[in-house]
Order: sequence, then C-alpha cells, then structure tokens
Amino acid sequence: MSPRYDFTFRLLFGDPNNSDILLDLLNAILPDHFQSGVCTDPHLLLPDTKKECILDIKALADSKVHVDIEMQVLDLKSMEKRTIVINILDYMLMPVEDLHTCFQAYDKTHDILMSDVFEIHFLELPKVHRCRVPYEGTDLLSWLTFLNAYTEEEIIMVTEGKPAIQKAYNNLQIMSLDEETRRLYEAREMFLHDQATRMYEAKEEGLEEGMKKGREEERKEVAKNLLSKGMDDEFVMETTGLDQSIIDKLKKSLSLPTQ
Repeated sequence: MSPRYDFTFRLLFGDPNNSDILLDLLNAILPDHFQSGVCTDPHLLLPDTKKECILDIKALADSKVHVDIEMQVLDLKSMEKRTIVINILDYMLMPVEDLHTCFQAYDKTHDILMSDVFEIHFLELPKVHRCRVPYEGTDLLSWLTFLNAYTEEEIIMVTEGKPAIQKAYNNLQIMSLDEETRRLYEAREMFLHDQATRMYEAKEEGLEEGMKKGREEERKEVAKNLLSKGMDDEFVMETTGLDQSIIDKLKKSLSLPTQ
C-alpha cells in the first residue's frame, strides 16, 4: 500500500501507538518546534471509503499548538484554515520551484502580521525529485521521499538511519497483509481514481462546451455580416450551418424583416 494515499497516511500517523513517528514528521516539517505530540482524533477508519472528505489528522503538540495535517490526493480547491495547517499534496499547487511553502495571516492594507503561530504549510510531493537539492540531508526530504515513493526500493533506501521512517515502513508492511485493511485501501484507491477521472472528464467537457459556444458565436457574427449585406436566409444558413430560428433572431437584432 502506498503511504501517499490519504487512507494509508491516516492509519500510519493517526494511530496513538505511532505518536513517535507523528512527532518525527512534525519536526521534519517544522524543525525543533515540538517536544511532544499526540493525535486527538482516535478514529482511524471511515466506515465508507467513498466519503468525499479529507482524511486528516488532528494533533496537539506540546499542549499548546493545535496542528492539522492533511494528505490531499485530489485538488479540491477549498481548505479550512486553522492554527497550524500542514497540507501534503499529491499534486502541484504553487507556481514556485520549491516543495515547501508557508503562509501566514497578513493584513496587507496595514502591513500587520496577525500571528507567527497561525500558519498554513503546503508540501508538494510531485516536486520532491526536482526540488530536492536545498533539502538534501534533511528529515523533511526523507519523509517526503517516503510518502512519495513508487517502489519498495525507494522506501528501503530512505529508511536507512531513520528509525521513525523504518517503523512507519514496518507498520505499512503489516497493514498491507491485513485483508480488511487492504480491502478498504483498494476501495478508497478506486474511489479516488474515479473521482480524478470524473474531474478530468468534467474539465474536458467544459472546454469542449466552451469551444462549441465560441464557434457558434463566430458563426453568428458571420451570419450578421452576410445578412447586413443583403444575403438571403437560405444562403446564410448554408454558409454558417445555423437554423432558421437563429437567423430570424439575428435579423431582429439588426432590425431586418423576417420571413
């Protein structure tokens, strides 16, 4: 099973028994910020793997800072804003050559930063290989490489000298052998694949519809020019492919008599 899927990510890092690897991941993203951390939502599984939601992890770090970690596979275009939000994305979002960006609440009119605690982080997995140089040797790169791995060889390489990642890999192997967990994982994987396909098809249909509308508007402009030059309806319809009802509407808009 891939740790890149939200379902697997939730199982790995949301398990109270894995608070150590959750803490290691948090400190890889925000170095030296946390001494302790605990998952505050004990519910690891959704009864319906087709539920359209983000399988996130809510954690309390050092009994002060609330952290929300989200593994997002689909580009949903909408996100809640909390105290510290860490979004791990399986798609590219920011138009910069960096895999880690951080935003804070800022009033640009008065040049006021609301808080240095209120932060929204984006970590883009597709940029791991192309933007890795500035992060070489960091725990952050190791964790993101683990999450982004497409082969077992990649995972094994990144676990060397990394006890927390090695534990995550061991748990991943155990989870993969459990039939029920595997069934839920595959169901979630299929749902996400179907969602991505529907989103792509909707986009393509939207583009095609837009092109059709554009072509129709062009044909109407041609028809108007022909009508204004005194061409008869039959000639205009043959030339543009528009029907009589549209020709009549265009003639009315030009204050020309209709048949």
